[in-house]
Amino acid sequence: MIEDDTHDELVKAFIEYSKANEKWERNRSHRTYFTANRWLREIRRLTKKRQNTNKDYYKEHVQDQKRKGKS
Repeated sequence: MIEDDTHDELVKAFIEYSKANEKWERNRSHRTYFTANRWLREIRRLTKKRQNTNKDYYKEHVQDQKRKGKS
């Protein structure tokens, strides 16, 4: 089985958040509130992970190419 990368996990988390938010909008309860917020925290965690991945890639590949004179 192929493991999802961070971007795929982020998309899936956003879909789950959308579902949870729909439930929250229809039925304002403690459970729906905490479920929606749990998915928001997961999105925040995955966003930070993706940001670090992009930054590391940039440092290793793009920045090195600019130093070497390649575009």
